[in-house]
Amino acid sequence: MLAATPIAAACTDAPKAERRGRPARADAQVALLLPLSGARATLGQQMAKAIWLVEDFGGAPGQTRVLDAGETPQAAAQAARVAVAEGANIIVGPLFRDQTPAVVEAAGSVPVLSLSNDTTLASTGAWVFGVTPAQSVDTVFGFAQSTGAQRLAILETGGVLGQQATKALQSRARTAHITALPAVPATTRPEDMGDALRQAGGGTMPDIVYVPATNTNALRQAEAAVQTGVTTIGSLQWSALAQPQLDRLDKACFTGPDPVRFDRLSSFFRAQLEEEMGVIAALALDAVGLAQTASNGGDLRQRKSYEGLLGDTRFDRDKTCQRTMAILRIDGGAVRPVL
Repeated sequence: MLAATPIAAACTDAPKAERRGRPARADAQVALLLPLSGARATLGQQMAKAIWLVEDFGGAPGQTRVLDAGETPQAAAQAARVAVAEGANIIVGPLFRDQTPAVVEAAGSVPVLSLSNDTTLASTGAWVFGVTPAQSVDTVFGFAQSTGAQRLAILETGGVLGQQATKALQSRARTAHITALPAVPATTRPEDMGDALRQAGGGTMPDIVYVPATNTNALRQAEAAVQTGVTTIGSLQWSALAQPQLDRLDKACFTGPDPVRFDRLSSFFRAQLEEEMGVIAALALDAVGLAQTASNGGDLRQRKSYEGLLGDTRFDRDKTCQRTMAILRIDGGAVRPVL
């Protein structure tokens, strides 16, 4: 595992890291494919800088070979071929779904740890490491079981991710012996939220309402749900909300990264580079950490969960992963761990 937490704790007085690439060491075994150019380069550059920062201050610069996957399947496949030619024995990335099959094909026998959250990519041979709607839902159900909650509703948000969240909630409810109530319609006006929740519960308010989206309408509905007194929980996407939005959602909860490990490294990142690290960078750090462990004689399918910034992660036999995240509560503008 990359020693993210010790590095952040020990290097707060170190000089600022330079914002440039690092040459790979001759023995680099893990290649990281990121969109370092094109319309979404900001995401890739944020992820790369987190890797370089941790490796530099951890005394292992160049341990990961970072390559530009561009925007197209062809560009990502070419990056994979370069990685294999240079001796990588695990490829982390690409970030996007449409690039992953091409990378798997180009990688041949080298394992590919995709950062996409599309679990259907496992059928192409990729190990799927992205954060899925089902993982947030599983975390919510873990919280429900720990608190004795019995009835959960979900705010209907539409779109592919919203549909996946609803499907996951209904499926998980059956195995957890918790009642999944009818979804609250996306068209519900915030001022009608109390009535809508009561109607979903058949005349009784649910114990928890889950809000998977962060669009303006969903957040206004979530604010209204909090005012009814129902425990309101958002998804990992809430981690990217600005402070004014968090202030309006006071007393709500959301699934999020490990509050100690992530906050410590995030603060270090901010101090060194004067910018925010973001959850997407934490995903890259976790994936590279797991890959480094596996490349040194381990196995991607480990019996013990990998303890990462985004929670404990373990791969299933079908090459999709289970991830247990934290439940965080917004309290007076601050974010505090609940579970």
